[in-house]
Amino acid sequence: MRIIQRAERLPTGNYMKKHISKATRLCFVAVILLALSACGYQLIGGKGIYGGEISSIYLSIFNNSTFEPSIAQPVTDSFAKELLMTGLFTINSDATDAYLKGNITNVTTAPNTLSTEGAVIEKVVTVELTVSLYQKNGKLVKQFNLSDYEYYKIQGAAEEYNRREAIRRMSARMARRFSAQLLLEN
Repeated sequence: MRIIQRAERLPTGNYMKKHISKATRLCFVAVILLALSACGYQLIGGKGIYGGEISSIYLSIFNNSTFEPSIAQPVTDSFAKELLMTGLFTINSDATDAYLKGNITNVTTAPNTLSTEGAVIEKVVTVELTVSLYQKNGKLVKQFNLSDYEYYKIQGAAEEYNRREAIRRMSARMARRFSAQLLLEN
């Protein structure tokens, strides 16, 4: 009767390392191949949208077609900030690939909440705007219609400040939605 030595039964350390590293490499290659061949996904090669065709955008101050004073600047600032934050564009450089025109079409303010005495303690402001993206030759690429609303408290002398802050927050949300839609069109 033959007694099996312990060394004969168990593979050596080098044998295990060799086979584990092969298996690990095969799994790694399989994961990479699956990731690269996944449906609808692609690696982004650089800046811009539409295949890198538009990587710099000229953004002028939005047109204000309403009677609301001082709304165009905060709305324009929100859109410029959001486009820069994507990292895909340069804004207002010397040679741009496209330009963005914004038009604020409607601003409304209405009471939202009343106190037990019937006094307004909260209002809602709504902004509607149109943003159009044009190629540098003037051809319309895409037009976006956006609207949003924001509530704000009425607290004596702080009412106007709260309203401006509500417009700023709402503009930032609209700019994020615009940026997301723009990237989805890509």
